[in-house]
Amino acid sequence: MIDKELIHQAAEDIDIFEADLTEEFEQLTKPHRTIRLWPLAVAACAAGIAFILLMPPRTDDGQQTTDNGQQTMVNGGWRVAGGLEAQLAHQQEIKEKGERLAAYVREYTTNEMQ
Repeated sequence: MIDKELIHQAAEDIDIFEADLTEEFEQLTKPHRTIRLWPLAVAACAAGIAFILLMPPRTDDGQQTTDNGQQTMVNGGWRVAGGLEAQLAHQQEIKEKGERLAAYVREYTTNEMQ
């Protein structure tokens, strides 16, 4: 005959095993309510950078331009220039500044070598 004590011990072991399985199942099926903040922070930064880069430039009086004309920088501000003449004048201005800078660098380096 099977000893009653062994049967009782086996039943207790089964109950403990079943309780452990039930606890693990509840932990695995319980919804996790963690919010991952990295994707939200990256999305917010990307939206901020896109907002800043896509804003229209400001004019001399601090107002932002809204038309689709060509824009050139004047004294640290922005103004809308119309037509090819304005573009050529702007290119000439840039070329003159470059030539002045090159002359300054040449003079500075020649004075340093002597």
